[in-house]
Amino acid sequence: VDDALCSPRGWQGLIAYGCHSLVLVVDANSAQTLQVLERHKANVVKVRCSWVLYFPLKVLDLKLQSLALGEWKIIVWDVATGAARCEIQEHSKPIQDMQWLWNQDASRDLLLAVHPPNYIVLWNADTGTKLWKKSYAENILSFSFDPFDPSHLALLTSEGIVFISDFSPSKAPASSGKKVYISSPHSSPSHNKLAAATGAKKALDKVKILISNEKPSAESVTLNDCLQLSYLPSKRNYMLLLYPREILILDLEVNQTVGVIAIERTGVPFIQVIPCFQRDGLFCLHENGCITLRVRRSNCSFTATPNEEP
Repeated sequence: VDDALCSPRGWQGLIAYGCHSLVLVVDANSAQTLQVLERHKANVVKVRCSWVLYFPLKVLDLKLQSLALGEWKIIVWDVATGAARCEIQEHSKPIQDMQWLWNQDASRDLLLAVHPPNYIVLWNADTGTKLWKKSYAENILSFSFDPFDPSHLALLTSEGIVFISDFSPSKAPASSGKKVYISSPHSSPSHNKLAAATGAKKALDKVKILISNEKPSAESVTLNDCLQLSYLPSKRNYMLLLYPREILILDLEVNQTVGVIAIERTGVPFIQVIPCFQRDGLFCLHENGCITLRVRRSNCSFTATPNEEP
């Protein structure tokens, strides 16, 4: 796995991932490559799949068409035939994040994308038609849908999180959402002091990061190094924030971190996490292409780090 990210495993037992300028579809049961999608001139940076039982199997990849010109495109693929079905582009602007709208019945081809610095756009991925566009005051880094309520959407920004409660495929959100602030795990002076005395992992275990409506000091506001925000589909009102060397588990009801997964000093940094739907487990993709599974065992917290064998 190179610059691209993996997609969640579908009901067919398939996994799609990007490697250099290719998108590969692999049978996870037999470890055989079923399809190689070749149409890229630069490294693939994101892969999103629509694993739906009664719909044609599709895979989306976000690629840099021309590195010199900064031309970004979304290509919709038919995995069965290996043919490109549609290309989506917003005036040569980059695309920060994208996701299928799998939890609604309006259409099988709806795709939400983040266009920097502060736009979200809903596309019909079958025709390449823009359905609506919404701008926000903050620069948007990524987003995540609440798996328990399709009208709830969280936007990760450079300063905090914007919670949207009126998302609908039929029209753009009317409100600007509710903005909250979160301090970086590296910004706390007590964190640095404890890390020197007892080690990074014990220090992180004691950190309680408060989600607040008030903007913290400039020194403590830094979500630019946060790689990913994601609701946990296995537990209502829980969310994770992914940093290169730790994963924070947030309880949105009490507005605090309730778990921390830290990599040891010699460990390989994270680049993506895929939460499990039916149990408290996280598939973690690391910078060296290794994938680890971290599971919350009974009578143990998520901070119990399993063996990092791939």
